[in-house]
Amino acid sequence: MKVSGIADDTGEAVTQEISDVSAEELQSMATLDLSTGELKAKIDNLDVSADVKALLFQIATKVIRVGETVVKIGQKILETVLTVIKSYPNTTFGVVFGAIAGTLISSIPVIGWVLGPVVTPILILFGMSAGAVMDISDKALERRVMASLVEFDALKSGVS
Repeated sequence: MKVSGIADDTGEAVTQEISDVSAEELQSMATLDLSTGELKAKIDNLDVSADVKALLFQIATKVIRVGETVVKIGQKILETVLTVIKSYPNTTFGVVFGAIAGTLISSIPVIGWVLGPVVTPILILFGMSAGAVMDISDKALERRVMASLVEFDALKSGVS
């Protein structure tokens, strides 16, 4: 089955052949939990800069065609990300905290230039791990995240 879309950097049509996707998998990818207006409202309510919001709106407009079905893949991905952030608040906080701590260490003259590239990923990983331990203690959350990732499995079947 053909999957096609438009490349952001070149604006050219990109087509790739993947192994057959079942109608159920395709329907799962095409089904959205939020309307475009609801997603727009959620993005508008985020406490981020206007540039980030514009970038998120741009991502939300991305579509692909799988066979004869148009899938709003950008909107589906943003829905999944928002669900994970809502389901795993401690992990999200840990990643952000690790990134901020790594950036602060990187900003120290001389020492930061040497330690920053090594320490920042370690702090992000540590923050993510610490938050995940708290979040995964609830196995129901883990099952919900894994179920949301299954929807995208069909797209990777033809990619090597």
